[in-house]
Amino acid sequence: MEETSTAVDIPISKAKETIHQYGLGLLFAANIFGAGSVYILTEAGILFGFGLLWVLPLGLGVGLVMHEMSARLAAADRPLMTYITDVIGEAAAKPLALGIAFIMQFWSVANYALAGAALVYLTPLSNLYVGIIVSAALGISLVELRVYSRIEGVIATLVLAVFASYAVIVANLEPSAGAVALGFVPAIVQEFEYMTMIIALLGTTVYYPNFFIQTSMRHEKNWDVVSRYRRDHTVGLAAVVALSATVIVAAAVSVPDADLTLTAPAEPLIDMIGPWVLGVFILAVGAASFSSATGTLFAAGFMVPQSYGLTTRFGDLRFRRTVHALIGLSVVLAIPILAFTDFTPVSLALLMPAVNGVVGLPITALALFAGVRHYFDPSRTEQAVFLAAVVLMFLTSLVTAQSLIRSILELL
Repeated sequence: MEETSTAVDIPISKAKETIHQYGLGLLFAANIFGAGSVYILTEAGILFGFGLLWVLPLGLGVGLVMHEMSARLAAADRPLMTYITDVIGEAAAKPLALGIAFIMQFWSVANYALAGAALVYLTPLSNLYVGIIVSAALGISLVELRVYSRIEGVIATLVLAVFASYAVIVANLEPSAGAVALGFVPAIVQEFEYMTMIIALLGTTVYYPNFFIQTSMRHEKNWDVVSRYRRDHTVGLAAVVALSATVIVAAAVSVPDADLTLTAPAEPLIDMIGPWVLGVFILAVGAASFSSATGTLFAAGFMVPQSYGLTTRFGDLRFRRTVHALIGLSVVLAIPILAFTDFTPVSLALLMPAVNGVVGLPITALALFAGVRHYFDPSRTEQAVFLAAVVLMFLTSLVTAQSLIRSILELL
């Protein structure tokens, strides 16, 4: 009897240890790969085939540089928002944190909208607004698990399920290995749309809320060396790049140049693979949207209390109140936006990443660089590399702002 128990316990303990080692990175992956990413990547595959695959490893490199700065703060238990508050003072930090948190929740507006649409498609629910409310209620329930290791396990499971779904789809498509390999050869096309898409892909890989989360997780992870954080976030970002590549490849192989709808990326796959693929795709989109909507707001759960000079831990009362309030606000905004405008869950998913990143990304990048210089003594080479990444983030935000203005004007 004892031998049987031991045999069962071994794989369970290994799974728990693996999630502990890489779960934070998988949370980062979940936050990055939300509703916007799915359809932005699909659009990249539709418009340029395999031609933008080379941007993904570039995004991985930039993301690793940014997370290197974040990991150093995390290992020293220096939350990024606490550093910002110390520098600019509580009087300025409070509205800054509240403003960024407000902007951040627009990402959740889009993701809960798409998660609600997926629920309507997959379940007997017939009302989109009810689907959004149910998705948000599930998000609140996830936060109420309170213990980080439990939430980490749920998020990791969702990420792996999304990855498995896309891996199965691409494997059934059997794309040309040579054509895919050529997509990883860098090329520059002098077209505004091409350049904008490069920036969009970079922006979906380097996701600023993750830095506020990572620098605040010392208590939960109990890691005091940079290498532990480095290994964790490297796995998470690599998972994002691999998952992003599968979406681009699937779109390039199968999706015609058409307006994106909830099911459009998967509809051409029905004849190529089978009717089951539509359900798998919607399940993957719904899981990705839900995990990203909820996990992103964890950053605000840390940021807002820290801006008031308060120490907060994952799942404590201040953390939960902040995240719950933003989840509620996401629903309050999502329903009238969808009811009284021409927006759909998919069009929201394409627009909101720009809204979310255009302000928060450059501020976060600059604060990371200043924080690392303040607390540590990076070499000149390291400073040059860090600064280059920060400048690229500012350029990313600038081009994103231009694209956002164009999109809004077109909608008007």
